[in-house]
Amino acid sequence: MQAMALWKRALILLICLWGVVAAAPNLFYDRVERHNDAVAAIEEAGGTATPEQEAERGLWPDWTPSALMNLGLDLRGGAHLLAEVQLPDVYKSRMDSLWPEVRDALRDLRDEVGAVRRARRPMMFCG
Repeated sequence: MQAMALWKRALILLICLWGVVAAAPNLFYDRVERHNDAVAAIEEAGGTATPEQEAERGLWPDWTPSALMNLGLDLRGGAHLLAEVQLPDVYKSRMDSLWPEVRDALRDLRDEVGAVRRARRPMMFCG
């Protein structure tokens, strides 16, 4: 195996170190986001800050990078899903799936029960 020149190793190490430093704000996303929001609010107010804004500005050191990667909802705490269920459709699909079982079970009792047919009329549900 050939030995790599010292300057190449140092350059690779510096690039990796720069990548870690540049990505560090994303490890503390909430703090950096609050810091950036406070800095923007202070600049918008003309340089005057409330004690709350000063406290939030102090959450992240000014000398470190504060650029954040825009994370999606799944990485920022999850996405919320709202689903609507149509109960009559659910009941109908359950009855459709149960019908073969019911028909086969009643087929053996045909002499006692009579002919078994499925009625095709609209079902009314209360609820």
